[in-house]
Amino acid sequence: MSVELRHLRYFLAVAEELHFGRAAERLQIAQPALSQQIRSLESQIGVELFHRTKRRVELSAGGKAMFQPARQTLGDAAAAIEAAQRAARGEIGHLTIGFIETAATTIMPLAVRRFRIDHPDVGLSLRELSVDAQIEGLLSGALDVGILRPPIDTPGLRLAAMADEGLVVVAPEGHWLAKRKRVGPGSLVGEPLVLLAREVVPGLYDQVIALQREHGGAIIAQEATSIQAVLGLVAAGLGVSLLPASVRSLDRSGVAFITLAPSPRSSMLLASRETESSPLTTAFLAAAQSVAG
Repeated sequence: MSVELRHLRYFLAVAEELHFGRAAERLQIAQPALSQQIRSLESQIGVELFHRTKRRVELSAGGKAMFQPARQTLGDAAAAIEAAQRAARGEIGHLTIGFIETAATTIMPLAVRRFRIDHPDVGLSLRELSVDAQIEGLLSGALDVGILRPPIDTPGLRLAAMADEGLVVVAPEGHWLAKRKRVGPGSLVGEPLVLLAREVVPGLYDQVIALQREHGGAIIAQEATSIQAVLGLVAAGLGVSLLPASVRSLDRSGVAFITLAPSPRSSMLLASRETESSPLTTAFLAAAQSVAG
């Protein structure tokens, strides 16, 4: 037995109008064709749905029983179609976004807020992850978008520039560097360094090491796996650090942020799969780039 949605639509029109002529007009089909479709439906299910006389049309017991389920079925079908259309337009669905810690207080809040304006019904899962973990998640499909720092040379990923910033020196309050507003890279020669571990953001780590070697060598006193931990170690007097300028927004007590000039630039990238065609992913990438910088 194969009952099509149009049969239910015809049935409901007659059931609501209780008049074949008015129902046919509402459906914009000929009355004989409508009568034929109703007879076909009754034949398929083996139930008489209407009692017909020359003067009136009434629902049978079977028709009354079928009325609400038929209405629900058509409503569910309409909702399913609307959901598919909204998903195709990128209005509903779910995205999983990975981001490095240095994006947590700057780019991520701005990008999410901008995305929410046009996509309030899209679910977002936000995960702070290392660069390597994001790459693995993107390739496996666990992540839809990544926000990370270069270098990235992994095949299968599409990369787009998002933000670009200089580095700042982070020193303990009371340190002689904390009295300066601006220092050069050579000012850190001989100072113990507290660094964000290479396993977290390899590009930034390598950039800091290369900069210090260029200006007299580096003394690595401590490494930590989060920016907050780095700032805590600096505040404790264990050394100074070089971090992206966006860390100023953390406003951590016990440390001072000093502009480094000249400074290498530290880039932030948006990453997605090369094969990704989801309108949701495309929309988030556009929102993130619109607030970049």
